[in-house]
Amino acid sequence: MSVAVVHAETPEGRAALRAGAREAADRGQKLVVLAPLDEPAESDAVDAVVREVLGEGDWELLTDVHDGDSVGTLVELLARSGAERAVVGSRGRTATGKFLLERGLQRMIIEAAVPVLVVKDE
Repeated sequence: MSVAVVHAETPEGRAALRAGAREAADRGQKLVVLAPLDEPAESDAVDAVVREVLGEGDWELLTDVHDGDSVGTLVELLARSGAERAVVGSRGRTATGKFLLERGLQRMIIEAAVPVLVVKDE
């Protein structure tokens, strides 16, 4: 099995990459980085960012170009990854904001077939 982490080029996304790597290491599992793309050419840039954060460790990048529904593509990537857990970053928020998650994140949590660990920027 593996742990999947959602890539986003934000401080929260980088925190999720680090948390996902720790989660995978703690479980003795492989890390799969999920990245829905606007266009195929973005794959190399995503790979470079992930390498900057995680180094050359034991991780795999799984991408697909979305058709306007990046969350749907992300849920499909998660299913294809075979991961037993997903990690995603979220912005730190006020007390009310912590209760009301971002709409895309809410949808992912609802549609994902595995538990989703939400981390905020460290």
